Formats: sequence, structure tokens, C-alpha cells
Amino acid sequence: MIKKIRTIYNYCSYKKSVITYQECKTCPYKEYKEFKRLQAKKEYVYHPKKGKANRYYNNCSIMPKSFLYSTVKIKGYEKHHIFGGVSNRPKSEKYGLFVWLSKNQHRYLTEHPLENLKLKQIAQATFMEYYNKTIDEFREIFGRNYL
Repeated sequence: MIKKIRTIYNYCSYKKSVITYQECKTCPYKEYKEFKRLQAKKEYVYHPKKGKANRYYNNCSIMPKSFLYSTVKIKGYEKHHIFGGVSNRPKSEKYGLFVWLSKNQHRYLTEHPLENLKLKQIAQATFMEYYNKTIDEFREIFGRNYL
């Protein structure tokens, strides 16, 4: 039985071509390889993940608990972003300003703007307390003051 010797190929970014492993070992230009190894790793910072359509998705709501809505995902409930719209929905998702509502509650909230305004006021107060922001900073992010 004859054993096949498998040749491992690497791509050399210095030569910009495919080379064998032996050629890579004997390469005199190893400074760039060692330079990559010496670079310090960045400190980890939490960023909410992005899903389809390059939008943030987050399951951690910062809204206070209430009997009117749920802050935890429940089967059959829909996610309601408090600050809607094309530009504010991803920001609302990023900062945790959303709640879970049943289908009937969600329809009711979209049909009654005064109830929606009350929820936005609660959300703004929660946001400013949680992130230690002022009204002007909130206005810069979301474009309007609801208090």
C-alpha cells in the first residue's frame, strides 16, 4: 500500500501567490508575520448583534415592569419598538427601548396615539435614567423630546 503525501498550500501575502508550506518556512520575509503576532488585542466592548437588513436585534429591554406589557419575550407576543420609523427603530432596538405586546394590545396601541405618547414618555425617562443622558442628548439621538 502506497501512502500519498499531502502537500499543504498557503497563500503568501508578500509574494501574492500560492506557495507550499516548505517555501513558507524558508521565507526570509517573516517580519510581517511576527508584526501581526505582536499587535495587542482590543479590549472587548459589548455591541448588540446585527441581523437581517443590517439592523440590531436585542432581547434585553430596559423598560420598567408593568402589567400592561411584558419586558420578556413570550410566545405569541409581538415586539413593539417604542420609537418607530426607519431611522429610530434600530436605535430603539439598540438601546433596549421596546416591549412585548399581544396582537390586540399592539393594534390598540397603534390606533390610539395618546396611549403611545404615554409609553414614549415612560421610555424617554427610563432611557435618560439608565444611560445618564440629558434631554438634549436624547434629542440628538432620537430627534424629539417627549417629556
